[in-house]
Amino acid sequence: MVLETSKSVVVTKFGGYESIQIKEFDLPSLEGTIEVKVSYGGLNFADLYTRQGLMMDKKLPFVLGMECSGIITAIGAENTDFKVGQQVVCYDHQGGMFREKIRVPPRHVFAVPDDLDGDVAASLFVNYLTAYFAVLQTGNLRENEQVLIMSCAGGLGWAATQLSKTVKGVKIIGTGSDFKAKFAMENGVDIFIDKNNVGEYKYDLILCTESGPILETLQNLLNPLGRIVMLGANNIIQNENKLSTLSLLKLWWTTKTISPESLIMNNRTCSGLHLGTLMELEPQKVDLALKKILGMLNDGKINPRIHCTYPLEEIVSATKDLANRKNIGKVLLKF
Repeated sequence: MVLETSKSVVVTKFGGYESIQIKEFDLPSLEGTIEVKVSYGGLNFADLYTRQGLMMDKKLPFVLGMECSGIITAIGAENTDFKVGQQVVCYDHQGGMFREKIRVPPRHVFAVPDDLDGDVAASLFVNYLTAYFAVLQTGNLRENEQVLIMSCAGGLGWAATQLSKTVKGVKIIGTGSDFKAKFAMENGVDIFIDKNNVGEYKYDLILCTESGPILETLQNLLNPLGRIVMLGANNIIQNENKLSTLSLLKLWWTTKTISPESLIMNNRTCSGLHLGTLMELEPQKVDLALKKILGMLNDGKINPRIHCTYPLEEIVSATKDLANRKNIGKVLLKF
């Protein structure tokens, strides 16, 4: 039997940008899957970790990318409500989405309105669902509270700012590079600061995208009954030429254990959120949240910002924008 292939972003070895190739890569059988012609792919920091080999369970070679939008072109799965010609978004935290055509199980496929622009669709899933659960569910942001959003002008921070603004009277303090301040404040951030100045305020909710010593600092900035939601460790990516397992070891060594006694005595909560494992364990909650996000989009309460869209062949340039924190909003690939 002749295997079908699809033009894909393939990681052939763990390492820097030279490890990325654009090449034909085998497609799985159509049986039991939904085939989608990909329109746009959304880049995320996890794609950088994965390429560098910091996701320990990945076997080479593999196709990069966690999320995309596209149009269904064939259905090999039974008992599904999906239809050929329908627009969908696809998500798998294990990757495999950055290719011109994908075949994935129905559990990784989500319907979106056919009249929704494909680039907007590709900007929604990871950033807005992560922000939704972090701000409104795990973080339980309430009226008149004060929230700290780290990296508030990136894709996730942009979404978290807009979702925080759906709660009455909330004051948003955001961190980021100086050149992003104007855009962040136009998006709803009330006070924009350098992350080294977070100690100037107290917070009811902190969305933390870093790890290491800063985590202990942030715990001490919580008001009584305050919450931290840990969303990643983006600070391990400082310099593409120096990123290695050593970065992880240093991060681990400088991260103090979260003390139950300290949390109890100071009336604090520290929690984590991983969209991929949440989807595996509670898919119905993710489905419901996506419907709510689409409703907010339709009502004008949220508005994804696309920093730039690169053609597939310029994946390295797209990745550099993300790694170097040049983006304000989402970075996309066009297929």
